[in-house]
Amino acid sequence: MGYEKICLLLRHRKNVGKMTPNTTLVTDFETGEQKLLNTGFSQVYNSSWRIFRTLLEENPVALKVLTWLIEKADKRNAILVSFSAIGNGMGIHPRTAQYAVAHLKEKKYITVLKSGNMNVYVLNDRLVWKDTADKKDKFSQFSAEIYLVASEQEEPYRTQLIGHAVPKVTKRGKTKRKPDQSNGDVINPDKDIS
Repeated sequence: MGYEKICLLLRHRKNVGKMTPNTTLVTDFETGEQKLLNTGFSQVYNSSWRIFRTLLEENPVALKVLTWLIEKADKRNAILVSFSAIGNGMGIHPRTAQYAVAHLKEKKYITVLKSGNMNVYVLNDRLVWKDTADKKDKFSQFSAEIYLVASEQEEPYRTQLIGHAVPKVTKRGKTKRKPDQSNGDVINPDKDIS
C-alpha cells in the first residue's frame, strides 16, 4: 500500500467517528470518491408490518423464529442452520422450531433449500432484505451464514480462525467442550472461547 493510500485511510478513519455505529465511510482509493454504506441492518418493507402483526396473533413462536432467522441471516437473506441450533439459540425445543419453520414455509415467508441433509433458509425478499437494493435481484448464488451448536458436533472444538475448527485439548491431554458464555452452548466464531 502506497504512502498516499495510507494517508487517505488515516484521514478516512478520523472522519468516521461522527457516524452511527452501522455506517461506514468507504473510500475508492483509485478515484478518491467517498460514500457512506450502512451495515448490520435489515430492511423491512412497510407492507411487512401487517404480516408481522398477523403472524404475532396466529403463531407467536413462528414470529420469534422468523425474527431470529432475520437477525442471523447473511446479506443474501440466507442461513444454513439445524432445528437443534435454532432451538438452542432461542431456548425452544427443536421440534417447536421445526413446526414454526413449517408454518413460515407454508405462508411463503421463507424458502427452504436442501444442501445434502441440511436446510438452507432463505428469507422472502419481498418481506425483508439485508443488503442494498441494487443487489436484491442480481444474485441466484449466495453464501450463507452457518450457525453451529457444540452439542451437535462429534468432537468438541475450539475455533482458531473462522472456518478452521479444531478440538480443544485440556492440560491433561483430553478434548473438552467449552460453551460460548453469551449463547448457551452455541459456538460464536466472532468470540475467542479460550
